[in-house]
Amino acid sequence: MERRDFLAAGATLLIPGRLTQRSPEAPPAGAAGVRIDIFSKHLLWLRGADQVAEAAVAMGFSGVNVTVRPGLMGHVEPARVAGDLPPFVRALRARGLQVRSLTAPILDVDSPHADAILRTAAALDIRSYWWGTFRYGAERPVPEQLAALRPRVAALAALNARYGVCAMYHTYNGNAVGASIWDMLSILREFDPSQVGFHYDTGHMATEGAAGSWATNLKVIGPYLRGVSVKDYGWQRGVDGEWQRQAVPLGEGVVKLREFGAILREQRFAGPLELQAEYPLGGAEDGRTTLTIPQDQVFAALARDRETLSRALI
Repeated sequence: MERRDFLAAGATLLIPGRLTQRSPEAPPAGAAGVRIDIFSKHLLWLRGADQVAEAAVAMGFSGVNVTVRPGLMGHVEPARVAGDLPPFVRALRARGLQVRSLTAPILDVDSPHADAILRTAAALDIRSYWWGTFRYGAERPVPEQLAALRPRVAALAALNARYGVCAMYHTYNGNAVGASIWDMLSILREFDPSQVGFHYDTGHMATEGAAGSWATNLKVIGPYLRGVSVKDYGWQRGVDGEWQRQAVPLGEGVVKLREFGAILREQRFAGPLELQAEYPLGGAEDGRTTLTIPQDQVFAALARDRETLSRALI
């Protein structure tokens, strides 16, 4: 199956014997040398690693960010990470896919199974994982809340140093620590960026600072830019007349992909970078285990987003 045929007509993927076995063709990486991974949350309806690998390869992705989350929220159960993650990763890598990052429910060293997850990741040479996110409360002044985070970050940085991994703090908009970048950066800069850094979310940061602060914040991170998550949002009025954020396919919202790609090149960023798609995709956008639309449509939409992002990174 050629990629142009896949994009034009969709593909009857994951039905035994119907998917051509081939190695993934690395998409254009651009001057930054960035390859694009797929967030496995969008493929939770494909429970097996072989099926996930086939889909990622057919859509042209270079790798997979693997979800290690409890219940039906991830491909690997945190309580069974030591036994289940290695064969899952081996199956992906056997198809030529890179696995450089995980998404796991780790907030600090006391998070359930944090030590086991990081120990297993390090043994598999997975050096980055999605971390966070902290929210501001109304009960104390902001400076006090930030001060209280420092010892928690210090303990996590020490655990990361033990295993040679980096926690990538995911940036959300709204009432989240790190929405303005500067607050969380004031804490992270006290530690080695190989241990703690940012996981910059293009959609959240563009809606938080659409007039241009998203770009300033991306630039100011410097060596603490450890990972990137790419998605896009637009705006629409709700039934109450209030403006609401609306997830859209890449290139149809407020994220300025060309400018974003240029900054990554300036920063000499080389990944990990994964695509997220939060617009309606029959449940795939929410990490559901069943779809309400044909799988062909999901694959085609994700492949189009990957192509759009690839062009922006050149």
